[in-house]
Amino acid sequence: MQKINGKGIALQKLYSGKTKDVFLQDDGNVLLHFKDAVTGAEGLIDSGGNTVIGEVAGKGNASLRLTIYFFDLLQKAGIPTHFLSVGPTENTILVKQARSFNLEVICREKAWGSFVRRYGKYAREGMPLQSLVEFTLKDDERGDPLITKDALVALDIVSKQEVEYMEDTARQATALIKSHLASRDLELIDIKYEFGEVEGQTMIIDEVSGDSMRVVKDGKVLMQKELASALLEG
Repeated sequence: MQKINGKGIALQKLYSGKTKDVFLQDDGNVLLHFKDAVTGAEGLIDSGGNTVIGEVAGKGNASLRLTIYFFDLLQKAGIPTHFLSVGPTENTILVKQARSFNLEVICREKAWGSFVRRYGKYAREGMPLQSLVEFTLKDDERGDPLITKDALVALDIVSKQEVEYMEDTARQATALIKSHLASRDLELIDIKYEFGEVEGQTMIIDEVSGDSMRVVKDGKVLMQKELASALLEG
């Protein structure tokens, strides 16, 4: 058993991730604690990185507030998530327990970052991609490799129906978030989702925050706290 933030209620820790800790409650629901940790490489912050390179004070709270904001936006639009409520301790939310598919579902509006590095002969930074959906395995040892839809089904990772749902839902959620950000003069470049099974239903889980999307304002990619400030305080 472990106390959250060194105080409050003691809960069983299920998992300690790069940017969040996951705790099991007595009622079977889960508490997510957002940390100030940032990922990246060579001293540069990159939310898609697999290595924690330090902490930024207030980053966890920014991720928490954005996740609550976006989950509320999605749920009001009829897109289910496992979000339940704000948690009882600082920088926490309550969610339904989910069986994660251990995938990242990426929806790209423009070519950027790793996509350009991967397809540099054919792609240029900023070229439109019209909600291109990619699937990657959450596998740090192998660098989170791309995987095709057919391979997901052939390897029995998910069913064909689950693949189709994730692809369609990622595009639907992205269109909603892209439009909402545009109304605040913010441009969505790309966004990643995690899906899982909750009570027999496939849905978006984990978080939707500055850690899971690339947003540009006035030609600059915003960091997590900058996005929270521009969207929630502007």
